Amino acid sequence: MNLHSPDVQVTDSDLALTYLKEGNARFVNDTPMPRDTNKKDLELTKEAQKPFAAILTCADSRTTPEIFFDQKIGDLFVLRNAGNVADTSVLGSLEFGVEHLGVAVVVVVGHTMCGAVHTSHAGATGLSDNLQAVLDGIRPHISCDGGKEDATLENTQRQVDVLKANATIAKVPVLGANYDIATGEVTWL
Repeated sequence: MNLHSPDVQVTDSDLALTYLKEGNARFVNDTPMPRDTNKKDLELTKEAQKPFAAILTCADSRTTPEIFFDQKIGDLFVLRNAGNVADTSVLGSLEFGVEHLGVAVVVVVGHTMCGAVHTSHAGATGLSDNLQAVLDGIRPHISCDGGKEDATLENTQRQVDVLKANATIAKVPVLGANYDIATGEVTWL
């Protein structure tokens, strides 16, 4: 069980990854850690945050990393947008997470049934300017030869590659994963 206290900085990337993997196993097995520490955690984090991992994932309402990684307040620095795209806002935020918050690992988490990737894969056009820009940013980096779920994995890997190309973010391990919305299981890429 994650015995991490949100006021203690975790600097070991292997330990941070262990916390994520153990947390997902608890979630999948429906054996979450006790949540009777919320008031204590709020007290410990009211002055500062010391998350051990940064997570870039989709804005999909079914993909909540604090839940599927079974973590507490202050444990994760989470960024979410449609298609888990590493745009300039995400890059700047992750640079902040690595440089100023001391996250030990960065994880891009794609997921099954991703509407943004699937719609981009289908070549959708005629959407609002902003939504079309998101989809058009995904499409060049996914294969039209594979299925929609293959495109999701390709998109996740593309975002990992973008993050690894950033000198500040690449100071810590950058990993890819895929969340199965039917089972709750995270598969590491």
